[in-house]
Amino acid sequence: MKKRFTILGVLVVLLLNTLISGTIVLGEEPDLLQTNYYVISIGELKGSLDLLIQTAKENGFAVIEVRGEEITSYRGSEPTEEPEEALLKMDSLLYADNGWLLFRASGKDLDYVVRPAEVGYALLLIPHRDLPQGETLISVLNELQQMGIVGEEVQMEWVDAFPNKAEKAPKPPDGVAIDSDLYGLAIAADWFTTAASLGLTRVGLRVEVVAEKLPGETIPAAFQSYIVSETEELAKLLVPIHRLVELAKSSAIGYVRPPYQPHPTAP
Repeated sequence: MKKRFTILGVLVVLLLNTLISGTIVLGEEPDLLQTNYYVISIGELKGSLDLLIQTAKENGFAVIEVRGEEITSYRGSEPTEEPEEALLKMDSLLYADNGWLLFRASGKDLDYVVRPAEVGYALLLIPHRDLPQGETLISVLNELQQMGIVGEEVQMEWVDAFPNKAEKAPKPPDGVAIDSDLYGLAIAADWFTTAASLGLTRVGLRVEVVAEKLPGETIPAAFQSYIVSETEELAKLLVPIHRLVELAKSSAIGYVRPPYQPHPTAP
């Protein structure tokens, strides 16, 4: 069963004692283990996208903004022509893609990410060493509050913990007809490096896929705007990464996979 919590003023530590560990001994606080990363649902964001972008610029973040086909990049408040891959390496990043936002802050002991999820937004905690969960989460929430990303009241729901270095690609859940690489991307701690390492075509916070339609079915209405090209049996789409699992769950879809890449013929 998922655990739900409401944090008021991000100062109530006691409510955090069972957030990540199902059972603890009173007085002992479980750690965030450096071998895992943790996913927590935080609902909708507080601030408007334009205000969050402006705040990130004022705080010296790398900012990449996609509006339609236009991409604008900043290093702090200054526009930059640097390639995307250079900006993605910066410790502090805000990536806005047509209304969706990914926020990342990297530190010595912890990286954390706020990004779109199937419902609302998720907070990912990626520790570099074992850390106390309550103290760490309070610190992160305070920083997010100062940035205007969350408000005084934060409703959180525990989602899952994943190993940082899995030995093999994760198996999609039952009922999710999706290629394991695409599922691995959807749950990965870092969408950018994972997409690149798997050879997937990523554009902003979206990824190129092919959906194999079941006989007589059509792409669900909620995904029609993402279609790039289509035949009777297949559709190529540029889908938000956080909606991959949702697409693969559709009763109209037989399978979601990357596009086949042609191989050069032998001389």
